[in-house]
Amino acid sequence: MTRVLIAAFLVVLFACQADARPWRRTGSSSSSGSATVWSGGPQAVAEAKAQRAASQRIRGHLGGGFGGGNAEGVGFSTRSAQDALNNCCYTGQRRVAGSAVYRGSDGWYAVKIYY
Repeated sequence: MTRVLIAAFLVVLFACQADARPWRRTGSSSSSGSATVWSGGPQAVAEAKAQRAASQRIRGHLGGGFGGGNAEGVGFSTRSAQDALNNCCYTGQRRVAGSAVYRGSDGWYAVKIYY
């Protein structure tokens, strides 16, 4: 019984993470230990993040700010750029400030910045 309760607690804990990560991070981000701070407006930040995600095969949130927006959504697809955009976190729930899709070696990487 105790094991079941612990397992249920862990499921709830991981399901309620604040960053809305729909998949595990693959690839690598900056290994220098310093966080990247993105500059520019929401569109410029979305483009820079999507390009970096595609080039480094990162299927998760990159962090470092939203260029004046309030939230970030990331998506990935092996089918199409539109499918990657549709897979972004918060799609249909928030107003888009900027969005971008880049083709990586294994699929399309999308980033949306929301107001």
